[in-house]
Formats: sequence, structure tokens, C-alpha cells
Amino acid sequence: MKWQPLFALVMARLKQVIGLYAFVLIPMWGMFFLNKIALFGLWNIFGIVPRTFDLGSMVGVFASWTMHGNFAHLLGNTLVLLQILFLFGLFENNAYRTILKLIVASGVMTWLIASPLTIHIGASGLCFAMLGYMIGGAVFARRWGYLLACIVMGTGYWLTIKQGLMPQQGISFAAHFGGLCAGLLLGANSKHAYTSIMKRS
Repeated sequence: MKWQPLFALVMARLKQVIGLYAFVLIPMWGMFFLNKIALFGLWNIFGIVPRTFDLGSMVGVFASWTMHGNFAHLLGNTLVLLQILFLFGLFENNAYRTILKLIVASGVMTWLIASPLTIHIGASGLCFAMLGYMIGGAVFARRWGYLLACIVMGTGYWLTIKQGLMPQQGISFAAHFGGLCAGLLLGANSKHAYTSIMKRS
């Protein structure tokens, strides 16, 4: 029956959503509590220090998304990621690989453009990179799923972007702006083969 391939595709994507939640959120929450209980907050010293080549800053480029200053910081990023990861799981073929690319790209951009002698931690750079990826994919790569998501969720997304790009004390503008730019660039160059997905289902 014709509905069976579609049902199989939906179920596969829902499984991918659950996998993405585990892939991103378990390391975030696990490192937060490990840092509080066993590492005495020392994990956060490995945040991104712009344009320095010491080991700590290099670790931060790849892992700063697992570092959070307090529970409110962690919870805020988690609530945003729950929404974006759901959309990624539904619409992205190579979601895990794409997220890894966005983690590295947003980290590198923060390292390049942030003010010197500062330390940048948190998953907000990744959040903005994922938002940028969806917008870039919708506008430049004609990713219709992301275009629909941007329309439906538009008000909330634009408000998040607007607030995140306003300089605020204690908030990493560089991570937000750098992540957004990195995501836009990767999203604009992304491709999606809808027909091949249906054939594999």
C-alpha cells in the first residue's frame, strides 16, 4: 500500500529525533553534573579563548557546547535545542554529521571573531548555528521542510535571533553571531534528495 513507505519514513525520522536528543543532550547534562560533582567547575576553564592555540582553547572549539555556567544556562539552551533537534530529526538526512559540522564551525567562528582575553562556553552557539542552517537551507538551497518550519515557527525563531544578537552583559554575542553565520553558510550549500529518501523507505 502507498501509505506504508510514508509510515516507515515517519517512524525512521521519529527514531532519529530520539537519537539526536540522546546525542546532544546526554553529553550536555552529563558533563554539567560531572563538572559540578567531580570536577569542581574546572571543565569550564576549557572554554573558547579567541585566537589562542593553547590546549584548553582548542578543546573549547569542539566541546564548549557541553560547558554551562549554571543550571538556568543549561536549561535555557536545552529548551531551545528540544525544538530545533526535533526539526533536524524530521528533515535532515545526515543529521548527526550535520550537527558535528555545526559544532565545529560555530566553535571556529567564535574563536575567530570574539574579543580577546574572554572565555566562551555554552550551547547557544550551536543553537544559533542550527537556526542559521535551517534558514540558509530554506532560503538558498530550497529545503522545503525547513522553509515550512521557518514559516510555522517564524515568530519565535526571529525573536530568539533578535534577542541573541543584541549585546548583553554575560552573553556571548560572538558565539551567537558566529554560529548563525556558520549555519547560514553550511545551510546554503546543503542539498536534500527527497526522492532518494522515498526509495529507501
